[in-house]
Amino acid sequence: MGFVFGLFLPGLISAKSEQVVSYEEAAALNSPETGAETAPAEGDPDYGLAFEVLPGAKSYDGPALARSMPIETKEAWLSWMRANRNDNPACLEKSWVLAQDFVHTSELKRQEDVRAFLLAPREHFVRESNRGREYADTWLPIGYGATITDPDVVAMMTTTLDIRPDDRVLEIGTGSGYQSAILSYLAQDVYTIEIIKPLYIETDKLYRDLEKTYPSYGGISRKLGDGYYGWEKYAPFDKIIVTCAIDHIPPPLLKLLKPGGIMVLPLGPPQRQYIMEVQKDVSEDGTITLNRRDVYNGMGVKFIPFRDEMGSSHTAPGG
Repeated sequence: MGFVFGLFLPGLISAKSEQVVSYEEAAALNSPETGAETAPAEGDPDYGLAFEVLPGAKSYDGPALARSMPIETKEAWLSWMRANRNDNPACLEKSWVLAQDFVHTSELKRQEDVRAFLLAPREHFVRESNRGREYADTWLPIGYGATITDPDVVAMMTTTLDIRPDDRVLEIGTGSGYQSAILSYLAQDVYTIEIIKPLYIETDKLYRDLEKTYPSYGGISRKLGDGYYGWEKYAPFDKIIVTCAIDHIPPPLLKLLKPGGIMVLPLGPPQRQYIMEVQKDVSEDGTITLNRRDVYNGMGVKFIPFRDEMGSSHTAPGG
C-alpha cells in the first residue's frame, strides 16, 4: 500500500501525549466525538474473510542471517551477497546506493534496519510494467488501486518501529509484500493482513515462489481480511505497522498492542496524512497513555485509504 509525498507543512502536528481510560476513547483522538466501530461478533475473528496462510514451525531465522551480513564497506557486502545469495547483480549497486542515501537522511538509523533493507530485493515486488524503476525513490502502482510505497518511507517506518528479533509484529496492508519481506529479517514472528482478495492471492503466490531462495518469507503469516480488527488470535503484538490512511487510531489495533508497544501509521484525513509513531503505555491503575510523534515533523503524505471488506473507508465515529 502506498502514498505520494505532499507539501512540507511544519508544525501542524507536534509530539504529544493523551491519556485515555478506554480503547473506545482512542478513536476520538482525531474526532470531536467518542466511540468506536463495532468489532466482529465473537467467534467470527475473520469478519467473513477466512482465507489465511499460517506457516508451520518458524525454523528459519531471518534476523540471524541479517546479523551475519557485513555492511562496513560496499566491497565486503557485495562479496557476501555474491557468495550467499542469488540476487540480480544489476540491482545490487542500486540497492546499496539507496540504503546509503537513507542512512544519510536518518531514514535508516540502526544497523539492523540497514541489513534488513539490503536483504529484501525490491525488484521482486514491483510489477512488470515498472521494470527499470525498482529502485527509484517513488511509489509505484501494483494494481487494484494499490501501490508499493516509496522506499524512503518504507525505511523510515521500519526504523521507527525499533523491532527486536523476539518481537511479534503485525502489518496491516500486505500490498506487494515488500514491507513484510523487510520485517522478516528483523523478527521471526511476522503477521500481515490484506483486504483486497486478488492482491492477497498474488502476494501469497509470490511469497511461495520466492521462499526457496529467500526462506524467511515462508515464515510470514498472512491473512485475507479487514485489518481494522487486527489478528486477535495471535495477539498481543509488540509492534504494529499500518500502510493505509486512516483518520483515527483504530481502537481494536490499539487493544492488541502490548503495553510499551509501538504502532506506526499514516494518520489524517483523505487529503493528507502524517506518519505517526504511537507508543502505548499502561499505568498500574489501567490508564492508557498514548505518546504520539510525527516522524517527518510536519511533512504531509498521502496513502491509499484504509478500507473495509465493502470497500468503504474506515473513518472516526462522527467523521
